[in-house]
Amino acid sequence: MTMKDATPRCPACSRAILGDDVNVAKDVAYCRACNLAHTLSALVHAGELTAGVDFSRPPPGVRCDLSGGGLLVAATHRAPGAAVGTLVFALFWNGIVSVFVLLAVAGTLHNLHVTAPAWFPSPDMNGSPMSAGMTLFLWIFLAPFIAIGAAMIGAFLLTVGGRTEVRTDQNEGTVFTGIGPLGYRRRFLTGNVSDVRIDDRQWRDSDGDRQRKTVIVIETREGKLLRFGAMLSEERRKFVAALLRKALVR
Repeated sequence: MTMKDATPRCPACSRAILGDDVNVAKDVAYCRACNLAHTLSALVHAGELTAGVDFSRPPPGVRCDLSGGGLLVAATHRAPGAAVGTLVFALFWNGIVSVFVLLAVAGTLHNLHVTAPAWFPSPDMNGSPMSAGMTLFLWIFLAPFIAIGAAMIGAFLLTVGGRTEVRTDQNEGTVFTGIGPLGYRRRFLTGNVSDVRIDDRQWRDSDGDRQRKTVIVIETREGKLLRFGAMLSEERRKFVAALLRKALVR
């Protein structure tokens, strides 16, 4: 669907807005039935997002509930292929880092005058026991590598049992990302949502390699952006975004 061949529909009454009431140059589409003018590009974007989505049949891994005057949509992050790849890399990375962590622990125990287990690596460096200063430096040096390893383990757990969940009532919505009850929540006002879309973000990292992340974006009338859903499959992400747009954008 493109700006040239799309037939926009009024979000208020769902009627098609015909060519005589569409002004591409001014980006305006006028619904005569509702006597309302809409932004043409926004209507076309909404049509692209909801195209092919059957709201009565959520894809596997997605659960939604529209009862009780609110909305609940939850989508699992479960992806066996990604889980295996993440686990292999996490084991490789943490296996290497663990050797240096044990060395740092051995140096710490030595400086605390505590006997380390026999299977620990020797804290000696150049024939001399590791000093307190060298031990501290080693811990500081290892900190980012340990953090990366922990993030990999977290990513593996998310691909096994993580989920993205959005709950709304009449006034407030909550976006949750995590595993079970553990995760982080962000709140927004449902009446303040101006747009829901899928955004494909691309950038280059410090090594110059191109990176890409596809996310769901909830935009408020003040221009604030709430991004989430990067770990969802394309099918699940599109269904969640389309359902949220239908429920929240007026």
